[in-house]
Amino acid sequence: MQQHISIIGSGFCGTALTIQLLRHAKGPLHVQLINRSGRLARGLAYGTRSSSHLLNVPAGRMSLFPDLPNDFLLYAQSRLPEARTGDFLPRSLYGDYLEHRLAEAIAGKSPAVFFEHVEAQVIDSIVTHDKVILELQDGRSLEATQAVIATGNFAPAIPAPLAGIAADSRFIRDPWLPGVLERINRNARILLVGTGLTMLDVALSLQDHGHQHPLLAVSRRALLPQPHRTNLESPTLPLVPESLLDRTTMRHLLSDIRAFVDAAQRDGYDWRDVVAALRPATPSLWQRLACSERRRFLRHLQPYWEVHRHRAAPNIAKRIEAMLLHNLLTVKAGRLSVAKVSDEALLLNVKMRGKQQPCQLEVDYVINCTGPCSDLSKLDEPLLNRLHARGEVQRDAEGLGLEATEDYRLLAQDQAAHKRLFLLSPMLRARYWEATAVPELRQHAARLAELLLRQVQPS
Repeated sequence: MQQHISIIGSGFCGTALTIQLLRHAKGPLHVQLINRSGRLARGLAYGTRSSSHLLNVPAGRMSLFPDLPNDFLLYAQSRLPEARTGDFLPRSLYGDYLEHRLAEAIAGKSPAVFFEHVEAQVIDSIVTHDKVILELQDGRSLEATQAVIATGNFAPAIPAPLAGIAADSRFIRDPWLPGVLERINRNARILLVGTGLTMLDVALSLQDHGHQHPLLAVSRRALLPQPHRTNLESPTLPLVPESLLDRTTMRHLLSDIRAFVDAAQRDGYDWRDVVAALRPATPSLWQRLACSERRRFLRHLQPYWEVHRHRAAPNIAKRIEAMLLHNLLTVKAGRLSVAKVSDEALLLNVKMRGKQQPCQLEVDYVINCTGPCSDLSKLDEPLLNRLHARGEVQRDAEGLGLEATEDYRLLAQDQAAHKRLFLLSPMLRARYWEATAVPELRQHAARLAELLLRQVQPS
């Protein structure tokens, strides 16, 4: 049987892996990229065409290739000559970049390598001793010697208090569905649930579409993403203390990080430099924590970490600040308890911070801005659901993704590592925590490509 690698998903992860395979494969190999719809190399993040949707990482750090750090910047400068290292450029431009590099890789591949694009949804995967059989929604099946689940971010989960309105068309579960925001009346009363980066995108999209009624955003802590600095070059970073890297409890880790920030600021660094310095160490820190300590972090500290780690581009932060200043957007801390449907409105009980009694909100639309879901127990994804039902993949204890080995092999529920089924997606967060942004995912893509080629093309 010819060596055949099927990659399920064509967002950043699937595209980056495909490009790495096509660039480095020499011998006979069939590389198949499968996506359920739309153009290749776009996915959820880079399919947008809105000029208000900017990258949350500076251009100088967005290269596809770990060994070519300026690759995206050079591409961007071919389109925008004034682009600089520290600029936060449109996501649509990054989608163009991925498309362009994929086309180059296809055109420049070895004659012994065959590339195929299949537009279909994979709904099941049957692993035998010598192959993987992929069942498609249209009834077809495909065979491969290795398969990689490279699905990207999934739609947000439905918060439990909103279950009562989930079936109503005025509840927008996934704000990224094409055209879903454009159909909203400009004077509609809108509640945005969640105050992270997704909320910022939605608020600005509504403003771009001419929405006039003030927006209300609610989350338990009302924390907004911190802004990135405006900088032209990559900053120097402080050295992470060795003692911090040995910590195994959240109490000591939090204390050490605070001390690290204080010491770094005395030495002239910005707190953002500390967060950046911690990124390479985050996977090992996460892996050292016991499950009880991970849960303690997720329960008490995650929201604070997220708003400092996943920051907003400076221009986005300025626009949101202006909306807040002019009362076009209000952000409040509160807990949703009950949501009901009436003919005239959606009715929600919300316990606002500092108030003794819950208040009732009447709105025309509720938009779910809680961000992508990676908890398998809350996903409606046929492929993953069927694999899990048969015990062939394992949800991690914290609901962050799927368990996998160091060499990206998916783990079954009996702890056996698959020989032919691999994972490359933000669901690697279960193992690494830091596995959702390009600087980390490109490293994983390059390493997995190397491992796969070593397996299918032994020297």
